[in-house]
Amino acid sequence: MEDDLLRRERPPHPYSETSDLLSVPVNALVATLQSLQRTGARESAVFWYGDRYEGRALVRAVITPAQTSARGNYQVSATAMSAMVGVLDDDMKPLAQIHSHPGGWVEHSRYDDLMASSKKALSLVFPFYGHWSQRWPVGVGVHEWQRGYWHLLGDATAGRRIRLDQTSTILEMDFR
Repeated sequence: MEDDLLRRERPPHPYSETSDLLSVPVNALVATLQSLQRTGARESAVFWYGDRYEGRALVRAVITPAQTSARGNYQVSATAMSAMVGVLDDDMKPLAQIHSHPGGWVEHSRYDDLMASSKKALSLVFPFYGHWSQRWPVGVGVHEWQRGYWHLLGDATAGRRIRLDQTSTILEMDFR
């Protein structure tokens, strides 16, 4: 990947914290990590879908679309996105797009900005191709779109924005 697609400009304005909350079942997090790890030493993508209502959201599905995975990037075609969304309940909304990076750097690249499928969903980056084992959300890049920029949230802010839920269960599908 060319260097001009890696590093981004600094944010043009500070992030404004919201009261929005995404609840993620622990088994959704486990399923996500397992999917990212199954790809081996290549980047890959996973999507979280579920219910969203007035600033609150709950992950109900972890979907791994058909994709092209390489050491430094991934790509999901429009056809693969349609196939993935086509199996979900009509009321499910995109809540997060997730992908892995090869090392510990979890900031979005310019390429990641271009590949984002929805500015209404969060964007998470897991390091080391999904081999992450720290306390939530330390070491995970949680990004939120605000005023024209994907902001990387600090650990404390990310922990308030996304909380793990001990009680819910999820639907898991892998289209690879």
